[in-house]
Amino acid sequence: MQDKTKKKGRFLSLTWKAILAVSIAILTSSGSVFIFGNLTLEKNYSQERDRVHRFYQQAFDSILQQSKLDQIDITWIIPAVISLDLSSQQALDQIEKIINANWFKIELESDIKSAYLFSKKGDLLNSWGDTVLNKEVFSPWLNYVFENEEPFEKILCSINCVQYKAYPFLHNGEFIGVFIFGRDLADMVLRMKAITGKEIGILVQNNENEIVSTKPTLDKWSKAIIALTEYEKSFPLLLAVMNKLPDSLPQKKARFEYNNNDYEIIIFPFSKDNNIADLVIIDNLSEELIDIHRSSMLYALSGTISLILAGVILLLLLIKPMRRLNAFIALLPWIAKKNYLKVNEIMPVSSGHKLFNDEIDILNNATQDLILTLKNLDRDVDLRTQRLAERSVELQQEKNLVSNILNTAQVIIIIIDNNGRIVMSNKYAEKQIGYSENELKRQLFVNLVFGHEDIRIISNAIEEISNQQRRTFRYECILFSSKGNELYISWFFTLIKNNKKTEILSVGLDLTERRITEKKLSWLADHDPLTNLYNRRRFDQELEHALTIANRYNQKGALILFDIDQFKNINDSSGHNVGDELLIKVADKLLSIIRDTDIVARLGGDEFVVISYCIDQDHAEKVVQKICAEIATVKVTVNNIDLGVTISAGMLIFPAPGFSSQELMATVDIAMYKAKQMGRGGWCLASMEDLARDEIRHRVNWKAKIEKALEEDRFILYYQPIMRIADKSISHYECLLRMIDENGEIIPPGMFTGIAEHFGLITKIDQRVIDLAFKKQSLFIKQGLDIHLSINLSGEMLSNPNAFSIIAEHLDRWNVPAHKFIFEVLETQAVTNIQAARDFMTYVTNIGGKFALDDFGVGFSSMSHLKQLPVQYLKIDGGFIKNLANNREDQLFVKAINDVGQGMGIKTIAEFVENEMILKELSEMGVNYAQGYGIGKPMPEPQFDLHSKFQLQSEMEII
Repeated sequence: MQDKTKKKGRFLSLTWKAILAVSIAILTSSGSVFIFGNLTLEKNYSQERDRVHRFYQQAFDSILQQSKLDQIDITWIIPAVISLDLSSQQALDQIEKIINANWFKIELESDIKSAYLFSKKGDLLNSWGDTVLNKEVFSPWLNYVFENEEPFEKILCSINCVQYKAYPFLHNGEFIGVFIFGRDLADMVLRMKAITGKEIGILVQNNENEIVSTKPTLDKWSKAIIALTEYEKSFPLLLAVMNKLPDSLPQKKARFEYNNNDYEIIIFPFSKDNNIADLVIIDNLSEELIDIHRSSMLYALSGTISLILAGVILLLLLIKPMRRLNAFIALLPWIAKKNYLKVNEIMPVSSGHKLFNDEIDILNNATQDLILTLKNLDRDVDLRTQRLAERSVELQQEKNLVSNILNTAQVIIIIIDNNGRIVMSNKYAEKQIGYSENELKRQLFVNLVFGHEDIRIISNAIEEISNQQRRTFRYECILFSSKGNELYISWFFTLIKNNKKTEILSVGLDLTERRITEKKLSWLADHDPLTNLYNRRRFDQELEHALTIANRYNQKGALILFDIDQFKNINDSSGHNVGDELLIKVADKLLSIIRDTDIVARLGGDEFVVISYCIDQDHAEKVVQKICAEIATVKVTVNNIDLGVTISAGMLIFPAPGFSSQELMATVDIAMYKAKQMGRGGWCLASMEDLARDEIRHRVNWKAKIEKALEEDRFILYYQPIMRIADKSISHYECLLRMIDENGEIIPPGMFTGIAEHFGLITKIDQRVIDLAFKKQSLFIKQGLDIHLSINLSGEMLSNPNAFSIIAEHLDRWNVPAHKFIFEVLETQAVTNIQAARDFMTYVTNIGGKFALDDFGVGFSSMSHLKQLPVQYLKIDGGFIKNLANNREDQLFVKAINDVGQGMGIKTIAEFVENEMILKELSEMGVNYAQGYGIGKPMPEPQFDLHSKFQLQSEMEII
């Protein structure tokens, strides 16, 4: 049976605990104040003593300096009695007599105690006073004065301290002798005492000199006292210090106790070598130390009083509240037993008239709230228990949901422990990598990685994340599945906590398909998708490289350009599928003819070019002849009939000094057309005369103009209105490109677009047109105008694999919607590479853009392609419109094109509408839109007033 008795511990009332705690706090605080106060007093006293020492030092230095600066002057006697007519010796004799006669007066009226007169040879002529010095002492002084002819000063101490000053004496401007005067420094002690108010003494070295030995000595220090104030009191103090510090005289200062008083002696040497004498200051510190002790006792007394007073006040404050608190303690057993009736009977009643409530009142209210809360809790326990059971079911369902998400998410999810071993993986990871979860568990994550560098980087990252040196890590690397498939995975590692232990969550995104697509796009950027040959962009790079190699190594090369004779007729008569088949066969045949080191490219349409390295003219001619002959064997079958082809080729031997790659291409192009003029099926060698032709220069100059205009942003757009015929409203404008030359003249596109296409600049122009049109549309939107703009795109843009990215980037840059634009493409360009054109047009249409086939109807061979191209508008070629009012055949063609368009849900736009008669015919035929000078000319800014003009005309016609 469990023992219900409880051992009763020692009891100490909260009142006494509070008093004890407060007492300890006050004691600690007072002790801290006492210690801090003492430290502060000691620090302040130390600083004050340092200040006093500096003051003593400054006073002593000032007295020494003043003594050095004071001039000893008895010339008030000599000039008055010495005649300038006397000789040097006579002058010295005269000076002796004067000083002998006046020595008593000199001693009386000045502080000179001794004097010496030397000849200019250093002989002592006479001396006065009671101080006797050896000639060896004077010799250095005399030498100094003789050599420098300036005064000399020196202090000597024995029985007393004397300051000696040596002066050169001149007579009639001639140096004739030296005066040395000695002045007693005993009054320095009195001056220092007057300044400091302390006892002062002078100590000199005791060398057992007979004279010095008559003075009081400090034998342990080997010092003699030659001056001392208050001798009876001060001498015993110095003896006491000497006995306490017998080794040597203190260097700067020393404290000691004597007769229950505290003293400090301060030592100042007369000179830096400390061999002359020392000044001693005796300072009584007793009163200052007593003051400090009294202040400390005051801190201690105030702390004690505060402790007692706080304890008494706290006791008085807590007696009554503690009685009430004990009453509440008595309630707790009854509350624990949930006997709320008993609690209500014995609960203390609080006074409702108190000015201030205290914690006991709050406890009273809290107790009542607690009782009410406990009652409610008892009632809610069953309900909460039921809810917890329901929540447990929900959590299990959520867990199952998370598990399903992990296993159905199309990303690789792997959890790694701190040692880099796999703990868990989802189903997608097992599917992609090819291993089951059991096979992956406990395996090192880096075992999945291919490549030593990748393994090192990922291992370091896992270690750093485990040690919390970094929070996350991103990395792309290659994995190999169990089947040997190469997977390119982008990993994201992050630290997670799972049941109080840290693990690393690794999320991998499979980028394999994207990488394949990127490689394909990269390949498309340099290759023609139909023939798999290099495109114009890559060819330009290869040609520049070939020219560089040829110039550097002085090698020859051949540039061969050809196109297929009558290719357009084959395309128009047999269809573009046959044309594409022919281009592929020509490319394959060409690759089988040339060397592996040669470069082959398709420039566009039916134009091919070959760069042949390290070849002379004879061999190059054989190559071009072989190309012409072999391609003549290419056949395509149409309706069981084999169609053969021929080519016309131009050839040029490079390098040609002073000519650029563009000039070479223009020259070989001319050579190719010469071959056509000579009867097709052959070739022509370009000559130096061809290189020098004005046509070449003209093309290259135009290329430079176009490039400079692009660089200096000298392309602008004109806007020509397109009117809806039904209501004669205008909300649609075609953007027409213009170039501003260096003289400010406007150049129409027909003068430069052909050259831009030839030199591969047309894509840059396309991008400039897109940028200008999108920028203008952005302005229209800000102005609240609902305007649609048509933009012409070149065939190069249609086949550019980055075309859609360019459009999307500019849409995002200018923040304009795609549905505000109609992109116009030539019918012939669209069907040249119909697959690429269809893909690009589909992408743009999906985001809201629209397309128009421009110049539709030329050749009338493209009706079948309308089903393959996602176009919303047909622009009927202007050649059918100009004479529409008078030409029956044009009317039939236009009506047929319009009927086909309307039947396919494609709107039609007529170009070259120049008068009202043409507009009327178009209206009767049901053509949707009209464009031309009869509607409005291209202008630098859209003419918005045209709508009101045509609206007025329409109303007048109705009237």
